[in-house]
Order: sequence, then C-alpha cells, then structure tokens
Amino acid sequence: MIVDDMEIERRELKRLKLWIGNNDFSICEEAGNGYEALLKLEKNQMDLVITDIRMPKVDGIELLKKITEKELCPCVVLLSDHSEFKYARQGLVLGAFDYMVKPVDEKELDNVLQRVKEYLLDKRHKQQRIRNLEQRLEEKMEAFFPQSEVNQLMAFVKVCDKRAVEYAAHVADIVWKNVNHDLIKAESLMNSVMLEIGRRMLDYCSWLDKYTDVRYISSLDYSRARGIEDIKVLFATTVGGLVALLERLKYSSQENGIVTPVCNYVLENIDAGISLKIVADSLFMNKSYVSEAFKQKTGVSFIEYLTTVKMERAKRLVAGGRLKTYEVAELLGFKDIEYFSRLFKKYSGFSPTEYRQSALERL
Repeated sequence: MIVDDMEIERRELKRLKLWIGNNDFSICEEAGNGYEALLKLEKNQMDLVITDIRMPKVDGIELLKKITEKELCPCVVLLSDHSEFKYARQGLVLGAFDYMVKPVDEKELDNVLQRVKEYLLDKRHKQQRIRNLEQRLEEKMEAFFPQSEVNQLMAFVKVCDKRAVEYAAHVADIVWKNVNHDLIKAESLMNSVMLEIGRRMLDYCSWLDKYTDVRYISSLDYSRARGIEDIKVLFATTVGGLVALLERLKYSSQENGIVTPVCNYVLENIDAGISLKIVADSLFMNKSYVSEAFKQKTGVSFIEYLTTVKMERAKRLVAGGRLKTYEVAELLGFKDIEYFSRLFKKYSGFSPTEYRQSALERL
C-alpha cells in the first residue's frame, strides 16, 4: 500500500518500471491519508506500507504507531523530505523498517524491496517453526491433561459449590505431578486447562461474556509464576471469582420452577430494556405471579435481582472503556446518570471513572 495525500506523488510511485513483471511485490492499495490507510488495513492487511510523513488527519508517524499497535503490517517504509529527517529518525525509533528521501530513487527502492522480502521470508520461516514446536508441545501435553479432574471441577463451578476453589488447587497439583514438576510444561498445561474451562463455561452460560472477559480468563499469564504455589493461587483465585460471579447472577433451582428461565432471560437480554412485564410476557405468565414466585424461591425481589445484573453488566461495559458513562447508563435503562453513578459506586465501591481507571491499571 502506498499512502500520500498528494495524488501526483502516488502516481509517480506507481509509474516506476520496477513494478512491471515484479513477482514479489505489487501495489494492491493506496490511500490519501493515514486515517484512510488504517480503515483499509483493518479490512485487508499488507506486507508493506510505503507512506509519506506529512499528511492531514493522521500523519505517517501516527499511522506507523497505529500499525505497530494493531499489528496491521510487518513493514512500514517512511517517505520524507530532507528537512523532515528528525521525523524519519523518530519513525525508525518507533519501528519503521526504513525511510527514503523524496523523490524516490528507483534503484534505492528496489534495494529496500529486496530487504523487505528477505525479512518477511525469514519472519515467516521463524513463525512456522514456532507453530510446529507449539503443535508438538500441545500433542505431548494432551497425554497429561487431567480430564476427569476438570470434569469434577466444572461440576462444582456450575452449581456454585464452594469446594470448587479447594478443588482447583487440587487440579493444579495433579498437573504439577503429571509434568514431573516441570514449571514450563505446567504453565502450558494449565493454559490448556483454563482454555477448556472457558470454552465449557460459555457452552453452559452463553451470556457469560457480557459480565466478564472470558477470553482474558482463558489466557491467564502464568509466566511470572515461581513455582506451583503461585500457579495454584492464580488458578484457584480465578475459579473462585467465576463461582462468586455465578452466585450473584444465576440462582440455581433444584425444582423445575420459574427461577432458572427468569434468570436466563434477564442475563441474555440485559441490554434490551428489561422489565418484569417483559420477562413475564416472554414466559407467558402473569407478572404478579412471577414476582411473588421469584421472591419466595430466591429470597430476593425481581427488582433487586435485575439491579444486580445491571450493575454487573455495567462493570463489564465501564471496564471495556469503549462507552462513556452516560452511554452505559442509557444502555441499561437509567435516565438519570447521577443516580446511575451513585448506584454503581454503592455496588462496586468505585465511581465509574475510578473503576475504568483501575481496570486499565490491571492490564
């Protein structure tokens, strides 16, 4: 992709003879500024971006930062005037592959393309080697996977049994024994265990990702663990957090009553403007009966339960950082943002702004 706000500059680059019959590179895309380039790169990634530095909206340096941050392209070459060398140098510090002075010299560009080709081939070769090693490791780890223990742990988690935390520590001990006390293998196998738990939790509770980041939980970082005790604490704490969340969100009823379908409907549709009447209508029941039966079987009124679910959803949305506080409040049916903020602080112990900041600091 070539990026330049001057169409004549893009045209001159495209007219260079080196593109004719070139089996390695071709110009697939072009953009008039960094913003346009980012939109196109998010849809179709490139092997190489050649970009001017000085551009409106998003300049070449900012484009380089975004490309690196989002891993949209492995190689970025900057184009600059002689007077812009300080910007080109900044680009090299930020990870640019190279920079060239305008107007572009064809031989120099050909040399750059050959170096980019060598870099990409070497990178792909290394990535393939890593994938092969990971695949072989995964195959070996499968033989050590504590399937029966994971099954029992999931049985405890699903019914919010407090024994889940203690049993999670037991699972970690089994893993440690299976890999003969090898820390690196233990970390890899525990990652597999957590991925399996995350997958099975989403199968069991399709709505769970609305209230916690299941992907984050499924990819716990054990790399800082100094031994099995560190792994046990992290794993057991995570399992305990899941159990506590389920306790707050889903009341388990042994009998075939209305509690489970009420909870499931609220949890799945919390962003759609929930009310007692809407839930009752979805179950083809009288709302007074639903209200009384729910309170009798759970000890909590429907409104109290609905508020709890809304606050758990609000925590997830606030921590995500994509929505402003008033947008979160509106999505969950709160017309008074001040009331929503007070309720959020009462429930979580933090204001929405404080909670968002604390979530960022945990990343």
